[in-house]
Amino acid sequence: MSIGIYGVGFVGKEVAELAVERGRSVACVDVDPAVVERIEDGEYLAVDEDERVSATTDGAAVAAEADTCVVTVPTPVDGAERVDLGPLRAASETIGEGLRSREAADPCLVVVESTIPPGTVRREIAEVFDTYGLESGTDYYLAAAPERVDPGNEAWPLEAIPRVVGALTDEGRERATAFYDRLLDAEVHPVESVEVAEVSKIVENAFRDINIAFANEIAVSLDSLDVDARAAIDAASTKPFGFMGFEPGAGVGGHCIPVDPHLLIGEAEDAGFTHELLTVARTINNQMPEYVADMTVDALTRERVLPQDATALLLGRAFKPDLADDRNSPYFPIREGLADYDVTVETYDPVLDEASSVASPYQPVDAVVVVTDHTEFADLDPERFAELGASAVVDGRDVFDAEAVEAAGLRYEGVGEV
Repeated sequence: MSIGIYGVGFVGKEVAELAVERGRSVACVDVDPAVVERIEDGEYLAVDEDERVSATTDGAAVAAEADTCVVTVPTPVDGAERVDLGPLRAASETIGEGLRSREAADPCLVVVESTIPPGTVRREIAEVFDTYGLESGTDYYLAAAPERVDPGNEAWPLEAIPRVVGALTDEGRERATAFYDRLLDAEVHPVESVEVAEVSKIVENAFRDINIAFANEIAVSLDSLDVDARAAIDAASTKPFGFMGFEPGAGVGGHCIPVDPHLLIGEAEDAGFTHELLTVARTINNQMPEYVADMTVDALTRERVLPQDATALLLGRAFKPDLADDRNSPYFPIREGLADYDVTVETYDPVLDEASSVASPYQPVDAVVVVTDHTEFADLDPERFAELGASAVVDGRDVFDAEAVEAAGLRYEGVGEV
């Protein structure tokens, strides 16, 4: 079986590597010639058998030959927080052009793994295929199977994560289910419509966003009441049913949680429904970086350090521990929030060396601010911070022991801790 993968970013890369491992031939399609060149040179994919891998910018040629086309292009939100389907439409047009010249007897399976609003496959992609004179069931089967990649999570590799599959037709659903049954070790869960599959991914991440927002609001609320929110959440978590504990923190980043709820918010708004809960959750989580910046300035002021004379070291730029990815990281609004107070900002991230302004976390600064809970940070010594002149540690990720920080003579301020 030959597989064309359209968009070889975080998701497409993992799909390609797994497909090769499972004995498939893979043609990687990307609009970036540099990515194509790296794949062709064997520098991009972690595979043992390069002979079954090719790469090109010519997606139409791949669609004309492949048994299956997997679409993993990005679907970001724009400045108005509406989804940008431009990359998806471009990929659909490329595939449509290729399918039109296809000579194989069996229809090509086209499956969309990109996160998309409900109705996108039917309304956008199928209509594009119609303009190329293609017929469902004759030229193609069209399905959605939203990705569930968790980069950096070794406990849940791609092949171990169950997959939801929906399609425009029963035959397409059967074909897509069989495809993922062969690709994955995990259960494949077919659903009755392509829209259910599309929206399932948004529901997953909106659930997380809402619960993180609840934990963050509890943290800010209990801070005003001088109650330890983390201890309260831990206590509530002892209930064996009806409660799931989430941790407060410096903010939510990445390519899923801060983005996916907007795909449903916008689509529902167009249909006349206002998502109040999802919107409020997004607002709360978006405010946490500003809260951390304000905590930092308050801590400095209490230690009689003027913000305009202060330097703060931000520990971590990545949105997730031990992962070299800073997409939508709370680091950026925290840095901007401190800059608004004229605080000088330095950065140290052990997995994003090129983004670090200093080579070590031990620097002569006034405040140390934890943005990302990288594993390395757990071994940092508060006494060395104090020796270098720091006055405060602001912990956005519960990395430091408050008593150890205070024993070193530093002020400790933590999100959700008193």
